[in-house]
Amino acid sequence: MTRRQANKFRRPFTLVELVVAMAVMLMVAMIIGTASTAFYHSYQRTLRHTDRLKEYMAIDRMWDTGVRNMVPFQWRDSEDEVRFVFEGEPDTMLFATLRRAYGNDPGALMFVRLRLDEEGSLVADYSFYPRTQWDEEGEDNREMTTEVLATKVAAIHFQYAEVSDGEDDAFEWFETWEEEEHAAIPLAVRLTVEWEDGTTEYWLRRVAGVSGKSTLGIRETVSGDSSDSGTSGGTSQSGSSSGSRSSSSGARSSSQSGSRSSSSSGSRSSSGGGSR
Repeated sequence: MTRRQANKFRRPFTLVELVVAMAVMLMVAMIIGTASTAFYHSYQRTLRHTDRLKEYMAIDRMWDTGVRNMVPFQWRDSEDEVRFVFEGEPDTMLFATLRRAYGNDPGALMFVRLRLDEEGSLVADYSFYPRTQWDEEGEDNREMTTEVLATKVAAIHFQYAEVSDGEDDAFEWFETWEEEEHAAIPLAVRLTVEWEDGTTEYWLRRVAGVSGKSTLGIRETVSGDSSDSGTSGGTSQSGSSSGSRSSSSGARSSSQSGSRSSSSSGSRSSSGGGSR
């Protein structure tokens, strides 16, 4: 059989076979497209979770190394009045904190400003030199290094803890930390961060400069009554202790002298009588 005769008897594809082949190819394409879309969405979701985890870690690092090591640092203002370098507002906070210092570092103190910028990012401004709230906008103020902690943030909210009046074990949270109403820095700070996607997270740390009701050993009241009473109490204690010490020393000297005189006289008399 010649080649022309073989082609003559070859049967072409029917319409049904073409439809079935196209349907199979369409199903394969749909499966590949669905798998690709699912993989792409999973990849994007993983990236979002990874970025959010990095933001959580950045805020955790700030709260562990910055807020937890916050100290009541004092500085003189333009009127030569000693004030604490701390500003607590609902949407921003300025504080002084301790840090690890190395050989050529300017010091172990660092001044930090936490705020929300115009682009919706939670940022931290650092400075190794004193940066106070009363002259932060001054011309002689030094520059601060800025670090972005979180992006796409809708709002932030700070709260500050203080001991409640008349209750030893109760604490009260303040939206704004008024310097005239408190004797030192807060006992603890709480931060609420709301992201644009609706996620809300909270951070709470106790500061290093306070312990119970004390700030570096002394937490005075605003009126200063406790300091006066503490001074008078210390004076009375010193007076009583000195009196007790003097009386005890007198008793010791009198008892020792009496015992010595009696023993010496007795021994002399007995020795004298025996010789006679």
